[in-house]
Amino acid sequence: MVGSVASVETPPRVAALGFSVHTGWAALVAVSRFASGPTVLDRRRVDLLPVPPRPRQETYVFHAARELSLGEAERFVRKAEAVARATAQEALRATVADLRTAGHRVGVSAIITAREGPRRSLEEILQSHTLVHAAEGAMFRAVIRGASEDLGLDVFQVPAPELVQRAARALGLSKDAVPDFLTKVGRPLGPPWTADHKAATLAALLALS
Repeated sequence: MVGSVASVETPPRVAALGFSVHTGWAALVAVSRFASGPTVLDRRRVDLLPVPPRPRQETYVFHAARELSLGEAERFVRKAEAVARATAQEALRATVADLRTAGHRVGVSAIITAREGPRRSLEEILQSHTLVHAAEGAMFRAVIRGASEDLGLDVFQVPAPELVQRAARALGLSKDAVPDFLTKVGRPLGPPWTADHKAATLAALLALS
């Protein structure tokens, strides 16, 4: 996890953390709104589980669980979720502390979500490759949500398909103007300025609107 927090003489009243969550990791940005416009204060990659020596080992929790008996799979998933949540808590706590030191106050975590189906038992999930993929994402989003709540942050969630349209409306932009807007916001940071950073920034700004 690497970050560098922007400090200002007159800090904003509140900042938001934005998250674009993947299997085993998340892109995090910290954003606030100044009179001069939105500013990204920080960006980090948060690795939620140890990087595995082989693809799909450990980080792809439900994929790995398919190779176990149901009882072993239940214990494996619970342990992985607990480790990921503790890791997320540590990462968020460090980010919030760095922002506080720089004069900013974090009030909310904004998480981009998927359209999730009804709850399924672990046995049902492990019998379906499609459900396994969905469960991976759902678990790590839940980890970020839980870690945010543990630190007393409000949680704002926005479905990925709605993100750009809702953010454009909140920012007073047309949907077509959003890409240029994000390029401008990211320019002071320099590379990398990935699709994940951009999406997390929109989510955070929407949470602040």
